[in-house]
Amino acid sequence: MVSYAKLRARLYKGRPIVLDADVGASLRARGFEMDGPGALGAILHREPQAVAMHHQAELSCNVDILSALTADTTPRALAEAGMEHRAARLTGIALELISELTATWSRPVGTAGVLGSELVSATQRGRFEDETLEHAARIAAGGADLMIIRGMGSRLDLVFAVAAAANHGSAWAVVDRYMATDEELPRLALSLTDAGAEAVLLEVDSAEEGLRRLRLLEGLAPDVIPGTLLAAAPDALRGFPSPLFSSWVDRAVELTQSGARIVGGGAGTTEDHTRALASRLGMIHPSVAAPFGPSDG
Repeated sequence: MVSYAKLRARLYKGRPIVLDADVGASLRARGFEMDGPGALGAILHREPQAVAMHHQAELSCNVDILSALTADTTPRALAEAGMEHRAARLTGIALELISELTATWSRPVGTAGVLGSELVSATQRGRFEDETLEHAARIAAGGADLMIIRGMGSRLDLVFAVAAAANHGSAWAVVDRYMATDEELPRLALSLTDAGAEAVLLEVDSAEEGLRRLRLLEGLAPDVIPGTLLAAAPDALRGFPSPLFSSWVDRAVELTQSGARIVGGGAGTTEDHTRALASRLGMIHPSVAAPFGPSDG
């Protein structure tokens, strides 16, 4: 929590916070097959060092927030891989991997658990609430600095999950175009902050979409801290890597200049996107000390 406490001031001014890339896309770019729910959990079980290598690469790219693979460590997701009984253990491992890496890093890096998954279908309401509360508690017990809530089936589910996460500390909510239209977005953003969301991250396919939706939140400041997760390309899919285009970095920076306080993590992004974005923001905001890798102590 000490590292994240040092980063929180940047939610309001200075260099925007860089969130790590689309982990599914990054691992697929490294040659891993990920077909269906439970795939990330299975990789975490079989090859935790490969996951650690991905996190290490993100750190070397000067990322500010590392996300654990907890989206895929719920009993329901792991059931697809026949490992539902490993939910608690794999959630712990996912968070241990990033905690061990950031503990010796020479600059503040926050650790996030992810609550929710785009790959798991909706379930009966009571079961959904019980599983969400249980998973949020597991992530918090694993030592996460914050929780990122995404992949929920409805606005009602998203607000509930944010409240569940906020009971344990900081929560960031991810809203895509399917979760809320432009007309619905301001009211949903306020509902999320009322539920305890510290920030609202807009998942967008293009910079134009991001700029438009950021403008819709302008009048809600300082109640709503906005962020944007810009896809690597308009047709990029979460979990599938896309090339890094110089225009992507330019447009991501443009989003920060229009109010986004958190950037990165869009569909199809990989470690290359993290590196390019963090480097560009470092040149724009040189007052924040540059990282030097793992500390000696």
